[in-house]
Amino acid sequence: MLIGKDTVVSFTFELFDSDGKLLERSDEAASYLHGGYEGIFPKVEEALEGKGIGESIGVSLEPEDAFGEYDSQMVQVESLEALPEEAEVGMRFEGTDPASGHTLIYTVTDIAEGKAVLDPNHPLAGQRVFFSCTVTGVRPATSEETSHGHVHGEGGHHH
Repeated sequence: MLIGKDTVVSFTFELFDSDGKLLERSDEAASYLHGGYEGIFPKVEEALEGKGIGESIGVSLEPEDAFGEYDSQMVQVESLEALPEEAEVGMRFEGTDPASGHTLIYTVTDIAEGKAVLDPNHPLAGQRVFFSCTVTGVRPATSEETSHGHVHGEGGHHH
């Protein structure tokens, strides 16, 4: 079976920075629902169209095609009193964006004078990356998966 609309694609991947340094490698296969369900970067999905098990692709992704541009206006300074007691630089936690109400993952990037700098930008925002993957499985999606817009594990999925 080849990858096309409404197929579930399993793959192993590697992600590199613009200098060729390995940033992430999958230990186990990841899966996504193919066909515009936003389960993977659109340029990667486009490159995988029509591929089959065992085939590999490599795609260079500009920031806007991957983790987005870095937005310094999203960075916030908060009182340490508003954070967990064990807050330290590098700590990540969920929070609500006051402007949009969306849940974001914040990284503490600095602590000084009773305040913490919180950055909700993805750690790879603003960077060009190279994504390579090998297809390990392709199957038709179930009607439940296509109606929900994402892959379900064995035995179904409960919302």
